[in-house]
Amino acid sequence: MVNKITKGVILASGSGTRARPATYYIPKPMLPIGSIPMSKIIAYQMINAGIRDILVVSRNDKEGLSTFNMLLDYFSKENVARNLSEYRKEIENGKINIGLDFQPVDKKTGKPLGTAAGLNVAYKNGFIRDEPCAVMFSDVMQQNMAGGSSLLEEMLSRYNGNTFVSMKKNSIDKITEKSAAYGNYLGDNVYRLEKIVEKPALEYVKKNPTELSVAGGVYLINEEGGSKAGKVKKGAGGEYHITDIIDMQARDTGVYGYLIDKSRFKSYDVGDFDVLIKENLEEKYRKDFFDYVKNSKAAVKTIFVGGVAMYGNTADLMELLSLLSKS
Repeated sequence: MVNKITKGVILASGSGTRARPATYYIPKPMLPIGSIPMSKIIAYQMINAGIRDILVVSRNDKEGLSTFNMLLDYFSKENVARNLSEYRKEIENGKINIGLDFQPVDKKTGKPLGTAAGLNVAYKNGFIRDEPCAVMFSDVMQQNMAGGSSLLEEMLSRYNGNTFVSMKKNSIDKITEKSAAYGNYLGDNVYRLEKIVEKPALEYVKKNPTELSVAGGVYLINEEGGSKAGKVKKGAGGEYHITDIIDMQARDTGVYGYLIDKSRFKSYDVGDFDVLIKENLEEKYRKDFFDYVKNSKAAVKTIFVGGVAMYGNTADLMELLSLLSKS
């Protein structure tokens, strides 16, 4: 019998270096799409998919303390029902629970220990016990372009008890930045994966070509995956990677990948400043984003005006400047 996934982990520990200068003032998990923080969007996707217990894993070291405090305030018992008002009643009745924890950082570098270390917090501290879970990142957005079920819902409907991860086709340059995935195509966008290499060297990919990456930000980790979270060795960049958990499982009991259907789903990483700006200039989000900028502090206004000037068009910039001139 397949255990239903009812718990979710949102990994929100990144430094946000690629989203600078915005993340000098806004923690990466709180970067807006329209006017809504990414962490809230991901929490809503989980709740809408039937997940009722959510843990946000951040960091509370010197560099990450402002991120932790902002998330702590946003998802606190006093504020979470208001900030997620659509689910106020369920939150107040305890039917939906959102908690916050933190992962340690490397004592030498002061950097987060990686996605697997973040996930391990959920197991080590007892949030997840011998049960599957959904894992998502606070900076990776998935959008159904037709407005139907989310990528998470789609994958949950296909979950059969084996770890199941989202994938994308990428160029060789992107694969070296993300991961290289190898496996056999089974049909209906599903692969049985045999090997995953995190941030492989260019020469490695040239010798072992693939166009597949574990990417898109949805990971359905089965019970066995949890037992491996604390056994992963340091990998690329001196971090512990969730892809290395998946690789261990792929070599052992098997892992499946779902190639995101680009005709249905759009997936993007708002941890990149240019992507953050470009997506917020889409028709669906532009008005709310401009209102967000209007109501922001002066430094944030300057950063986002500069971003729109760099990555938008003249009409976008003039519309934003006109709005700001009236404030």
